[in-house]
Amino acid sequence: MRAESREAFREAFVAGFLFFVLVLSAGHAMALDGGSASGSGTITQTVNPNAPRLIAFDIRNAANTSSVVGNQVDVLTGLNFWMRVNNTNGWASLTKLWINLWYDAGSDSTAFDSASSAANYKINITYTNTGALSAPTTGQWALVSGNIAFLPAANVTIFTAQSGFEYAFRLSFQLHAQIHQAQDPTPSTSGYANAYSWNARFGANDLSNDVNFTSKDPTTGNFYEFGVYQYTSISLATPTWTGTSAAPGQTVLTNSIVVTHSSNAAYWVNVTAGGDLSDGSGHTIGSANVKVVHNAGSDDLSANTAFPGTAPRTVRLLGAGANIPHAFDSAGDSETVPVQFQIAIPLGTFAATYTASITVLVDQRKPPTT
Repeated sequence: MRAESREAFREAFVAGFLFFVLVLSAGHAMALDGGSASGSGTITQTVNPNAPRLIAFDIRNAANTSSVVGNQVDVLTGLNFWMRVNNTNGWASLTKLWINLWYDAGSDSTAFDSASSAANYKINITYTNTGALSAPTTGQWALVSGNIAFLPAANVTIFTAQSGFEYAFRLSFQLHAQIHQAQDPTPSTSGYANAYSWNARFGANDLSNDVNFTSKDPTTGNFYEFGVYQYTSISLATPTWTGTSAAPGQTVLTNSIVVTHSSNAAYWVNVTAGGDLSDGSGHTIGSANVKVVHNAGSDDLSANTAFPGTAPRTVRLLGAGANIPHAFDSAGDSETVPVQFQIAIPLGTFAATYTASITVLVDQRKPPTT
């Protein structure tokens, strides 16, 4: 081999060896003693927030044994909300739970947020985890709106399904007297589909503002709708109206009696005389001589109004007409109206004590149907 060829080979070998050494040096940390080597780095994993999962929700009877969704319920009768919630990010990340009920007032498109805010049309019970607790407490529940009987300390029971992650709740409550009457719904899987019914939904939120609502049963697919039976009641502070003693030709007033009444829909109050006033021996004062006294701001009369002389001897005290009822109180449990009479004693009336029966009726007509 010639000298120049040997030199070229040697240079190529050295270059290749150096390249090999550089490659090894780039991949290894060199130590003086050659016995160990170490490197460092990081591992990264992003965990996305998971919206709370609403496993179950129901409205049940007082015994908590059967669902009342799809049926009509009574006011002043015990009921239960039942729900089960799972939060895989930990219960401390769950901030809110909502139970929302609302009367649709005849339109299935009525949403909870746009429904009437009156207490007898809308109910909102809310759980608030402001302390970011890892387990729920009864005191975190509160009645935000709605005319129902509900006290968290007495009416909330908590069950642990998976500590720190999943809990079930039973909330006992009672609808007050004037919660709006509603029709018996027909179960529907296509949305809220029963006008003049109550709708319900259950919702949850977490620290990442992941909001989740459920409006239908996860097993049947039926939307949460229910009805409320008609309800009326009446009571009189005292049962007797007595006019002051007077002579024929005079006009007198009786005492005024406060009539307390309840109705869970628009209504009429009618006052009816059972007949003419009679002394029991054939002498009478005709019912047309007796007027129901108008009390401005309390009744729907425009003036003192006489009973008709023949049956039915009825005066409409509340209600603007035969087809125009009086609006019920959308916030309270009952209302009051004073009832008083004015008696004109005809000339020639025989001296005696005259009596007639009086009936005060709260009348709530048959509700509208779809």
